Amino acid sequence: MNAYNHQSRLLKALAHPVRLQILDILRDGEQCVCHIEAVLGLRQAYISQQLMALRKAELVTDRKDGVRVFYSITDPSVYAI
Repeated sequence: MNAYNHQSRLLKALAHPVRLQILDILRDGEQCVCHIEAVLGLRQAYISQQLMALRKAELVTDRKDGVRVFYSITDPSVYAI
């Protein structure tokens, strides 16, 4: 059942157009939230909500550098889906 829970979390995270756009942006490598915001033209708070869902599904990881937060893909095999 544990494997099914993981797959379910993954599919739920991927079932949102903005999250898919974020993953596409991260395809080129680590990006800061400000870059994602500029590309998508959406508010930072909304993008942060979507990134939180991607973190919970263990699709992205973050690191802080001063006041900026950078995100990257945890497993590039997600692009095969």
